[in-house]
Amino acid sequence: MNSIRKQFSDLYDKALIRYQTSPLRSTDFPDMSANEEHYIDILYGLGQTTLTEFSEKAKISKPAATRIIHAFLKKGYLEKTPSQTDKRVFYLELIPDLQEHCRKNFQLADTIFSDMLLVLTEEERDQLSYLITKVNKEFDA
Repeated sequence: MNSIRKQFSDLYDKALIRYQTSPLRSTDFPDMSANEEHYIDILYGLGQTTLTEFSEKAKISKPAATRIIHAFLKKGYLEKTPSQTDKRVFYLELIPDLQEHCRKNFQLADTIFSDMLLVLTEEERDQLSYLITKVNKEFDA
């Protein structure tokens, strides 16, 4: 098992180095921490969302989500819009520049991952997909 862990770790490190050193990586927000980037990625995936939806997706408490959202609003990362139907609800959405930053970085990550899979046959990719799905199901439980 230790060998698989090491192989996975080595592969992850190689992919991360390619990502971090790529000239295609967005550098529009250089002061963003890795932790902030994690929550920004979640918000990007959600699109227009609410605080509750964000806290559930991020698997954090509502008070923690509130602190993160307030910090992002203060930094100008988010736009906050009141609901037209329920004045208690506000919608959150990344500013357009940050959406573009995320789009570029997600596209780069997809390209790097696709490049890594080029060495596999279609059958091997299917096997890998099956195995990853199996492991993912255990983490969802």
